[in-house]
Formats: sequence, C-alpha cells, structure tokens
Amino acid sequence: MFDPGDIIDGKYRVDGLCSDSGGMGAILFVTPMGQRHVLEVVLKYCKDNNDEQLKRFCREVRLLGTFAGNSKVVQIVDRNLDHVPPYFVMKYYPEGDLSKLAPTLQGSHETQERSFLQMIDCLQELHSRNEFHRDIKPHNFLLEDGQIIVSDFGLTTEVGSETAFTRRSMYWGTHGYIPPEFLDGGFKYADASGDIFMLGKTMYVLLTGREPMYIVGNDLPPPIFHIIERCCSISKTNRYQTLAELKQSLVAAYDVLLGRAGSLGKVRQLLSAIQDGIEQNHTHRAEDLSEFIEQLGLLDQSDQIHICHELSSGFFTVIAQQPFVDQLPTFLTIYDRLVEGCNYAWSYAETIANNMRAIFDGDGVPFSEKARALDLAIRAAFHMNRFAAMGTCRSMIMSIRDEALGLHAASVLLKNRDTFASEIEASECQSDTVRNALRQIQKP
Repeated sequence: MFDPGDIIDGKYRVDGLCSDSGGMGAILFVTPMGQRHVLEVVLKYCKDNNDEQLKRFCREVRLLGTFAGNSKVVQIVDRNLDHVPPYFVMKYYPEGDLSKLAPTLQGSHETQERSFLQMIDCLQELHSRNEFHRDIKPHNFLLEDGQIIVSDFGLTTEVGSETAFTRRSMYWGTHGYIPPEFLDGGFKYADASGDIFMLGKTMYVLLTGREPMYIVGNDLPPPIFHIIERCCSISKTNRYQTLAELKQSLVAAYDVLLGRAGSLGKVRQLLSAIQDGIEQNHTHRAEDLSEFIEQLGLLDQSDQIHICHELSSGFFTVIAQQPFVDQLPTFLTIYDRLVEGCNYAWSYAETIANNMRAIFDGDGVPFSEKARALDLAIRAAFHMNRFAAMGTCRSMIMSIRDEALGLHAASVLLKNRDTFASEIEASECQSDTVRNALRQIQKP
C-alpha cells in the first residue's frame, strides 16, 4: 500500500518495508518528520479493511497502550486509529525476534533457562490481568540487549472488550502452535493452559529447529522433553495450569542439567515422606505427591527406574484415588520405562501386575488410564514369563463389566495379541466387547 517516500498522516516518511509476514498488519521503516529523531521506530498499519480485522487491530493498539513503560512488552510511541488505514508507531528492535537466537539456545543450557524464564515473565504480564495472548510463537518475542519482549497482541483477549471474537466456531492462530481446544470454541474462551500449550511448542521449535506439529523427543534432554510434553498435552487438565507451575518445573529441570542441586535426593526425600505417611499414619499430602511426580519426571531415565522400584504397594493405592488421578498420565509414562526396560527379576513382574491392578481397580481412574495399567501389566508378565502375573492380568480382564472400559481393554488385547492374552477363555469374560476382541485374536 505504501512506497518509499510516501508520507503517512503528515508525520512519517516511509523508508521501506520491514515486515509483511503478519496476517493483519504490515510494518514499515519510517522517519518521523518535523521532530527530533530520538529513537529508531517502525510503523505498523492494518492492511486489511475487513471490519473484524480492523477491530482486532484497534484492540491490539489499545492493549499495548495500557502497557506503557513496561520493559517486558513492546512499546508504542504514537498511534492514530482514526487514520485510514489505522496505524501505530513502536520502537524498533534491530536484534530481531527470538528465532534468531535459536542456534545459541541449542548450544547452551544456561541461555535456554534464561530465555525461557524471560518468556514466562513476559506472558505473566498478560496473565496477571486475566488476559491471554493466543498466538505465541518465536516470532512474537523480540530481542533487545539480552532481554526478551513480547509483541503482537492482535489475537490477545481483552477483558470487557466489545470487539472480542463473537462466533463460537471462530479461531485464529498459527498452524502447528494452536491448542486443540481452539478448534472447537476454545479460542473465544482462552485461558492460561492455551498459552502454555503454545509456549511449549515455541520452546520445542527453538530447541530442535523442527516443525511444531508433532513433538518428538530426539536430541532433547529428558527433563526438558518431559516439560514440553506436559505443556503440549492434548488434555487441558494434564498441562501446567499456571505459568508459575511451569516456571518452577523449568528451574528444577535446569537444576539437574546444570548440576546445581541434588534432584535425586529431593525426590527420595519426598518419596520417603509420602510412604511414611501412608504406612504409619494412613495420611498423605496432595501437594507432596504432586511435587513428587513432577520432580520424578525431571530425573534421568535410569534414576526414574530406580525410584519406581522403590515405590510401595500403598503408593499405587493412593495414586488411584482422587485427587491424584490427574497425575496418572505422567506417572504411567514414567513407569512404562521401568516395564519396557526389563531390568528386573522375573518375579518382579508379579509386583508390577499387582501395582497396576491397584490402579485398574481405582474408582476414580479414567478408563484410558485403567487400560494403560492393564497394558503395562500384560507386557511385564509376558516379558518375564511370570505365570502368577499372567493370572493377575486374566483376573483384571475377566472382571470388566462396563462396555466403555471394555472398548479400551479390547484395544489393549488387540495390541498384545501375540502374548498369553490370546489364551484367555472368552466365555469367562463378562464384557461382550472383550469377548469379541478375544475371539478375533484367537481366530486361526
């Protein structure tokens, strides 16, 4: 729309294009006219005259204006929303966006930690006002003298705004970063967990250079991959619920990677307190168990397996109860490493099966996690050829009455069709779905 030499609003001479990659606005290099050129600035204007886009642009300008003087948010120095097209002028950040820091991040745990914590602090400026960004990606964090600044508030929620998105099915964002709930009305009702999902994707892209659509742990330190996986969980309830929780986990992970603290000792201390409470007083603190699961996920895999060996039967009874079942997806992912590693005595397969039976029988345990527990029990029994463990698995399968659970169990049976599971007598099972699955895998 503008060429070099054009004058905008009688105040700014266009020097050239800075960026045209945004969906809503374009950014120009400009020189202020008739005033002292105190700092280098750029001008962002709304390049679309669509009514919804214009409202979004004006909302972005209003929001940015409320953060005047905030060192963590991009700064506006002038604006005119009545101009055609509307525009605002902001400080220019010549170091570019966070994507340019990726090579340095990939080679330095110290730089990773410092940058990720700064990103969280920037977003906290929004979340503290109950506002959410909704378009987090590397390009929306700018760099200045070692500091990170959050930018591009075009999709940010604004409490009480009359220009908020009105259609339930409407969503925007950047492909690969969008949390799944945005595709079904969640964009309009964004919350902290949506931003945390996108922040996890952003960290993944910065550390790996890979596309954000699918998260793969190759070349990532296990403590960091654990955090990114939790941030990017499909289920909102399995993500970190606040930036403060995420920040605490990141610091703990880099304590491990940078050798700053004895994290294994901390996990053992937590476990000792939990199991002493269970065995001696039949009590347990929800916050201790939650912290234990979180800290366990930050350990090296070998240390995770050692700790899993130390878990008492009472621990499994407790984690299968409310309010701890939300911890099960993370915990069973870790426990899977113990089962699959097969680094245990053949008789220990029976212990694994009994532990998984405690979860399988838990009243508040989701069917998906009951099925995971069954799968782990079957695999341990099969790996170690432990008949007592096989018997426990058969008992679990034959006890299923609920057909919804039967559907999950049927998938497990089909997955393990080449194990002893194919020898279970279908007529002894109470679920039609389970019986059908067994007959299918027993066909010659």
